[in-house]
Amino acid sequence: MNFPLITWSDTVGPVTVNGGSPFAAQTRYGFGVDNTSTKNAAADTVVDYLRDAINAEVGAGTIVTARYVYTDGPGPSNSPLQAEWFNTTGSSISVDFGTVAMANKFGFSTSTVVFPPSPTAKTMTINPGMFWGPAGLAGDVRRMLTQRAASSSSDMSGLSTDVVNWGAVADLDMMSTIFCAANYTRWFANIQIYATAANRVLGDPNNTLEGLIEAAATGVTFRLYREPATAAGTVPDTYQVCRMPGVSNKGSAEDFVTAADEPRLWSTAGLIFRGET
Repeated sequence: MNFPLITWSDTVGPVTVNGGSPFAAQTRYGFGVDNTSTKNAAADTVVDYLRDAINAEVGAGTIVTARYVYTDGPGPSNSPLQAEWFNTTGSSISVDFGTVAMANKFGFSTSTVVFPPSPTAKTMTINPGMFWGPAGLAGDVRRMLTQRAASSSSDMSGLSTDVVNWGAVADLDMMSTIFCAANYTRWFANIQIYATAANRVLGDPNNTLEGLIEAAATGVTFRLYREPATAAGTVPDTYQVCRMPGVSNKGSAEDFVTAADEPRLWSTAGLIFRGET
């Protein structure tokens, strides 16, 4: 996984830790860090939710590190997005997600997951939910400003003109991002040769363009990360809050891609997102 990437929010939880009281469901994003050096999970992410749930049941500070693991920069990479947690107790911790579908949102393929004590980290077995990172071989995101609305008036002589603006919008166009077929649809992801090419676990339902299009159809708001923060150790502030207007007239992921090296590689045919400036 590398930049650009797109993430959105969804309801996660409740989860049960060591058979205790359920930790209440919350709305969290699939990706976000509060420091680009440590890559610690931001407070509004699914990874941090699980840290909160375990700390609430077992004790504050039980999970001292919850961080995303990914490749920095916009350069070529096929590595998936993962995360890891460190359990500081001397005993294993069991987390029950209730269903496999809920566990998938956290990056796990089974409904019950055991977190070993440190120094061994518990790492995701699949990509987390609520995000799409094409793991591009080449690509760019172009940002174009357009006028939302304007009106004009002039005096009777026509020598002066008043223009009233109602703000502008930013269109972000993901251009020519080449990515493995397994990050395109679940059908490709379930075939071993394509999953291997994208460094994915066979049957991983997350990190597909297909999933992003499904989310867009529900009207969710995205965060589009064009690149990492320029200074290591700072909070990434480069994402654009946006939505995908084109999903209303395009019915599937196939409408947004073209074959670059069919069937192995595909490219975006211009994913358009719209957000405020």
